[in-house]
Amino acid sequence: MTKIKEALRLLENLYMVERIVTAMEKEPKYYGTEELLYTNEVHTLKIIAQNEGITQKQLTDKMFRTKGATSVMIKKLEKKGLIIRQEDKMDARILRLYLTDKGKTVNEVHLKYDEDKMSELMREVSLSDEEVNSTNHVLELFIDFAGKRIL
Repeated sequence: MTKIKEALRLLENLYMVERIVTAMEKEPKYYGTEELLYTNEVHTLKIIAQNEGITQKQLTDKMFRTKGATSVMIKKLEKKGLIIRQEDKMDARILRLYLTDKGKTVNEVHLKYDEDKMSELMREVSLSDEEVNSTNHVLELFIDFAGKRIL
């Protein structure tokens, strides 16, 4: 029974992390350009940067969003000059997403921001490599399990 209680504790902690992240997403920041950007926007740019030429459908799946939410996000990022849509060379019906130079700047500043924040956290909390690896392992198992059920 202790294992189930600890698993439920883990689930409650995940919910708490979700609430913290949601609160953080409400505060836009500057990431090397004149626009204030929300966390959701910079994380979308990060996914596009990691998957150059990703389609809107693929982005929707990776971000666990609806088609409509992804469409709205793409329009916002395009209007801000952070991404471009280009027709697929083999199939003009498919639009592929790419970062502009400005989008690449935002992504680089965002990655540095995250690295700095994690360095600060690691100094403050002083987790061992084993603790970090173990936590990542558990979270990846959860993501794999839950992700398959959402899609």
